[in-house]
Amino acid sequence: MTNSVASSSSANLVAKLGPIWLNPGVTRRNALTYFYAAFFTIGMVAFLSFMQPYLLTENLGIPADEQGRATSILALPYELAFLLMVGPLGALADRIGRRPIYVAGFLWVGVVLALLPLTENLLQLGLLRAMYGVGSACITSMMATVLADYPQERSRGKMLAGSGICNALGAVMMVGLLSQLPRLFSDMGYDALMSGRLTYWCGTVLAIVSALIISRGLKAGKPGKPQARERLLQLVVKGAAEARRNPRVRIACAEAFIARGDLVVVSTFLSLWAKEAGLLAGLSLQEAVAKAGMLAVLVSVAQLLFSPVVGFVLDKVDRLTGMSIAMGLAGIAYLWVGFSPDPLALVFIPAALMLGMGESAAILSGAAVIGQEAKEDIRGSVMGLFNFCGSVGTLIIAVVCGFLFDAWMPGAPFVFVGCINLVILVAAIRVRIQTGYRAPDARASETA
Repeated sequence: MTNSVASSSSANLVAKLGPIWLNPGVTRRNALTYFYAAFFTIGMVAFLSFMQPYLLTENLGIPADEQGRATSILALPYELAFLLMVGPLGALADRIGRRPIYVAGFLWVGVVLALLPLTENLLQLGLLRAMYGVGSACITSMMATVLADYPQERSRGKMLAGSGICNALGAVMMVGLLSQLPRLFSDMGYDALMSGRLTYWCGTVLAIVSALIISRGLKAGKPGKPQARERLLQLVVKGAAEARRNPRVRIACAEAFIARGDLVVVSTFLSLWAKEAGLLAGLSLQEAVAKAGMLAVLVSVAQLLFSPVVGFVLDKVDRLTGMSIAMGLAGIAYLWVGFSPDPLALVFIPAALMLGMGESAAILSGAAVIGQEAKEDIRGSVMGLFNFCGSVGTLIIAVVCGFLFDAWMPGAPFVFVGCINLVILVAAIRVRIQTGYRAPDARASETA
């Protein structure tokens, strides 16, 4: 009896991490572990996308003028695997909890990173990209779901800002630092092929360590009522029904379509463009990759510094209003970058900084809207739908942008994405007018 009372008291305990109020039962250790996981989740995704041109050049010997098309082809198995997994994973998280899926995802990613630098042809690389899609679906969908679980509504923007900062720092470390490793290993006497392999294997070690830390630190179980007696398909259907009922959930899913696409354009096509510009300028492959890595760091630093601003705004205004502002900012940034002549020129720096700001605003504002609107009992299922829409967007954008990159100009993917951001801006304003004002601290049950 005493143990039961103590357990109930512990479950209702409200903790605070800095300015962030946590939901009952969520401890500071849980929140700190989440921030660690957010650091490496996006870092892993960004690292793999950034290093892919290295594999295409060194392992497969694909000419630079064909790599845009190859990148589009490789996006297909990755995104199809991701697409098939995110919905069921969200529903599964409502049954078994978030932690087991998160841990399994990092272990899976570690295995794929160990195998990727051993590829010898496009077919092998495509199969491994599909395998990576499964692991990526696990870690990114659980990152979004745990982020929706942990904060109280009044602190959601601050939690999002903290997560955004960790995402940006993770991208800086995994891309900015690990992108320098091929050159470091080359200076130690290894050839270009082995330098790439050692770099990927460093990523494997980090993935395995992250899985161990997450298994010890994240909160077990799930919030709300248990969903164990319902089939996964029923939970997926519940998530879709919530989107039909709530126009704010629908527009958040539409925003996820482009926000995830924003990420792949920045992490994949910006590095490809910068790498090609470096090679045209006479740099070696390792030097060109290092230059592209510094550009990616610049974008991530802007994202890092702007995340607290976005979080503050999202806790002060109607979150759909915040999303509208984000879409406008992102649209302008992507168009500016797309029409810039040289990504390695000094005059490109302001455009790169605004790109990071726009990316930060787009990612955080969509997460804020869906986190507020998703009901606690089926939050995993709703987040699964949100991530599914993001995966569809990434698939379409990656394929289209790859062909635009080769057929039009290197900045074409950014022009394309910028225009879609502006279309979502118009749709968000329409839904904002239709649904009226909603306080940023209103819970899902109060916004129905």
